[in-house]
Amino acid sequence: MATSVTSAGLKAGADKCILAARPYLEKIALFSTNFSAATAKQYDALAVEVLASSSEDFGVGAGYTHPTNTIKPASITLNKHRKSTFTIGDKDAITNELAPCWEKLGPKSGEAVGKYAIQQVMALLTYSDRTGTITQATYATLADFTAIMAKVTDAGLDPWQCNLILTPTAYAALLAVLPAYVKGDNAAINYADVGEFLGFKSVIMSPNASVVSAATPASNGFGFVVPEGAIGVADRVVPPVMEGGNLIEFGTFTDDLTGFGFGTRVVVDADQGTCSWTVDCLFGCALTKQTSNGAPGYYQLITA
Repeated sequence: MATSVTSAGLKAGADKCILAARPYLEKIALFSTNFSAATAKQYDALAVEVLASSSEDFGVGAGYTHPTNTIKPASITLNKHRKSTFTIGDKDAITNELAPCWEKLGPKSGEAVGKYAIQQVMALLTYSDRTGTITQATYATLADFTAIMAKVTDAGLDPWQCNLILTPTAYAALLAVLPAYVKGDNAAINYADVGEFLGFKSVIMSPNASVVSAATPASNGFGFVVPEGAIGVADRVVPPVMEGGNLIEFGTFTDDLTGFGFGTRVVVDADQGTCSWTVDCLFGCALTKQTSNGAPGYYQLITA
């Protein structure tokens, strides 16, 4: 964990916050990201790169300077400012890494912010914005799930560059038929993340995947196939308006594995003799298919 905080207690709290948030952040990092450390207040949007690649036979007019690939941006508005705050009775706790409070407060803050972030990202996947649908009669057997890979290929996508995102019901059905060796490390059960499987880059559960599958009410959707560049996520740290006063410490910390950054601050209430510890993040998420930039679309999985 990279951090700018100096108090031992805050370091301990931040570290435990990261560990609790990481399972959610790793799911977000499956897509296009710009987890920037920028703190300048004027940034209300950041860009993520959308890469579109192809190849061609070398020849006249197709030499080493003839481009086949493009790199275009997708704009992500930073409009989700989420924070988690605990009141700490003893200000001395911020300098004590062994204070009992950090064992509880750090993980709870990480879970609270992480859950919200993944829910916001997955909420982008809807019937109305889908590129197409992939129809499966049922998802009761492992063969049903492996058939999805073939249908994704038939749709012109490379499964190994796509994430298979399932509703909780569909994911539970997959768990029931997974071979024991796949569930061996418990990640599939503990974190709702199978990893590379069925020919996909990753197979995960979405806590709030939409089941709406038609313009008129219909609820036979059971997930989505999302190419790795179809969703963009960006974040930055929110600086304090001013130093001093009742703000006694401000800093940042970053998850080394995903690059997602958080702010942390301690504010005192001199009248009550308490202090409050907050973890927050400012982030945004959007579909990257914008203004003909070549970004891929996603497909909804539905039952017949």
